[in-house]
Amino acid sequence: MKPRYSLSAMVATLLLVASQSATAVTISFDEYAANNSNAAITNRYAPLGVTFGGDNSGIWSGQSQGDPGNWAIEGSNRSAFLGNNGINNGNAYVTSINFSGLMSNVSFDVSRSNGSNAGQSLIASTYQDATLLSSQSIVLGGINSWISVAFGIGSITSLVITGSATGFSPYGIDNLQFMGTDNLLSGINQLQGTVSHAPEPTIYFMLLAGLGLLGFMLRGRKPYLAHAPMPAVAT
Repeated sequence: MKPRYSLSAMVATLLLVASQSATAVTISFDEYAANNSNAAITNRYAPLGVTFGGDNSGIWSGQSQGDPGNWAIEGSNRSAFLGNNGINNGNAYVTSINFSGLMSNVSFDVSRSNGSNAGQSLIASTYQDATLLSSQSIVLGGINSWISVAFGIGSITSLVITGSATGFSPYGIDNLQFMGTDNLLSGINQLQGTVSHAPEPTIYFMLLAGLGLLGFMLRGRKPYLAHAPMPAVAT
């Protein structure tokens, strides 16, 4: 006897696989009101599994919100951005980002801002604990010209961005994204705003493939009514 397949059970299994898979997080720095000061953010996004060193210059509102810091930039993902003007790092222009677990597919946008030098460069490096995983050198374009930087290597525990430190070299960071696991990001509901989390792209492929297989299996089955006796007709 051929086994009977339950449509609802198979769909539930597919959804369970998707829910247990990796989760992407996007931080636009608009989730909270900008502090518009040089007070570094550190644990503000700790519920998402990410903390910042005390070397950044806080979250600033962009041009559309009056440009309170005279940075002359607008965030690449909504208005706000994380600034670095060298005040909290001895003009080394370092921004350190630490993850509470192993992350992959880490990316961010960066732009130089008002008062910076043309041709300013940055070095972005990822680490697993104290081990360097990968580095990228970025030459920034014009003011308010955002560049996307991405690292696809997994097992990332920290990201360090270091500026050229040639004269006054401020820059902004926005649209920080990284991939982690659902249990690591269980605190996501503590945030109010636009922090988003979505299944990894491969999960959509898995769901489509599974539904296609389900359709193929159901197509080969004969309708149950074809084997049912015809009801008697009253005379």
